[in-house]
Amino acid sequence: MAPSRAALAKIHIAKKELGLSDDAYRDILSMHFNVPSAAGLTDRQATVLLNTFKAKGWKERRAQKKSASPKYKDARMRKVVAIWITLGQAGAVRNRSDKALQAYVKRLSGMNNLLWCNSRQLDIIIASLKQWALREDVDLD
Repeated sequence: MAPSRAALAKIHIAKKELGLSDDAYRDILSMHFNVPSAAGLTDRQATVLLNTFKAKGWKERRAQKKSASPKYKDARMRKVVAIWITLGQAGAVRNRSDKALQAYVKRLSGMNNLLWCNSRQLDIIIASLKQWALREDVDLD
């Protein structure tokens, strides 16, 4: 049985990360497996080749899972989210979802996503949320 597309992709990633030239790579395939390309390998041979690459120092990386909500690295973006959540817990925000927050951000800044806002836009959003909290008598401290 032929190797899966994922196995073939791993082989080519390993080849690139190990810095193997095309000639060296094809020599390995020809000498060890008697095939001109990885597509000619069996599933078992692909596993053996990947283990060979691992023995030469290649480390397979696992795909990172996407989280349900975006990770905000900027402190002001996290502040926007924190104020939004506080307003939601106080009952001032009817819909506390990230989608609703993004709609609010778009209304204020014109940007479709909080991640795309610049400093000035973030300052405007934070000031607006603070004013909202004052109107609703929500303590942000």
